[in-house]
Amino acid sequence: MKNYAPVLFLLLLGLGGCDYHSARDEFDRQIEVCTAGERNGVLDVAVEACGAALAIAEENAYAPDLMSGLLFRLGRLERQRGRFEEAEALVRSSLELEEQSGKTAAIAVRLVELSLSLAGQGRWMDGAESLEQVAPSMDDLTGKDRQAAANAFRAFGMRLGKMGHTAQAEEFKARAEELTGS
Repeated sequence: MKNYAPVLFLLLLGLGGCDYHSARDEFDRQIEVCTAGERNGVLDVAVEACGAALAIAEENAYAPDLMSGLLFRLGRLERQRGRFEEAEALVRSSLELEEQSGKTAAIAVRLVELSLSLAGQGRWMDGAESLEQVAPSMDDLTGKDRQAAANAFRAFGMRLGKMGHTAQAEEFKARAEELTGS
């Protein structure tokens, strides 16, 4: 009697590869739809597609950096839709993954986004606390991320000034100027 176990194992391994490839193809398709929706301002479509991509990524245990990127993107999209609590939860999950990796620029970007989600909930002081944590990593930010941080510091500076927190408001305005070079 022949031993068919090695043949059966190779057959199952091959079938698993097909599942992985079809999942990866569907993941890539959902990312394309998400990108198109985001680019065209159809945020509901973008959120649905990015959410589907995230589900595939979770099911297939994709790399933490990919998961973090999707969580962050979904959080940003939810904030843009005015769904601030959902945005906060997604960005916090992304932040946890980035803190494990130790990538200071990625952590800073997520803290800026978190501050905006908190501000959207009227939690300006909590948002200011998140934004304070960005200060040591400001030099790591470049391009759009640097500009977004400057805008956040500027907005928080204005809001904190109106709330009577003048010293912190001036500090935030100075950080915005430092980020923009003006």
